[in-house]
Amino acid sequence: MARRTKEEAQETRSTIMMEALGLFCQQGVATTSLSDIARAAGVTRGAIYWHFKDKEELFLALWHEMCAPLSHLLNASIDVDEPDPLGKFTTFLIEVLRTVAMCPAHQQMFRIMFKMMQPDSELTAIRALIQAEIQQHTQNMRCSLTNAVHRGQLPSTLSVERAAILLHCSVDGLIINWLNQHERFDLAADAEALVQALIFSLQHNLGQP
Repeated sequence: MARRTKEEAQETRSTIMMEALGLFCQQGVATTSLSDIARAAGVTRGAIYWHFKDKEELFLALWHEMCAPLSHLLNASIDVDEPDPLGKFTTFLIEVLRTVAMCPAHQQMFRIMFKMMQPDSELTAIRALIQAEIQQHTQNMRCSLTNAVHRGQLPSTLSVERAAILLHCSVDGLIINWLNQHERFDLAADAEALVQALIFSLQHNLGQP
């Protein structure tokens, strides 16, 4: 049998990931087996193991692939040498909302994550991975906001911790509400105005004692 080319291997990997995402969203992560994914992708379990050591690694690869297109904006905002960290961070938040609004795969991923973080969700290794990713994301927000304070783009009296909580919960809340009730507002069209309103509140230290 001819050895698979790099392109064929990448195509198989992408197929496995997309089929896994669909099944995770439809059936739940805990109840979806690697055999289920293999059948949906039209491959053997061995093919899955060639790319991923287990379901946890597959899920994490999915999450990182979703984040990759916008990672340059977030990486710039947490770089202490970036001259415009607040601008990069603001653009990142806007693009997150727009991407969710326009990309069904991102919508599936966020539905999975929100469901997994519910109190009655099964305590699985994947839930622990999600918690770790959320913690890292919140830390990146703190770094971005701290850089903006140091650059004079945000008030020196700003509570970075509170600001990070506000932004994280607000963005999650917008996504959750839009996923559940699309008709309430146009997430793609309103993304910039909504994020700018949040940033405005930080620039003017609104709600700070």
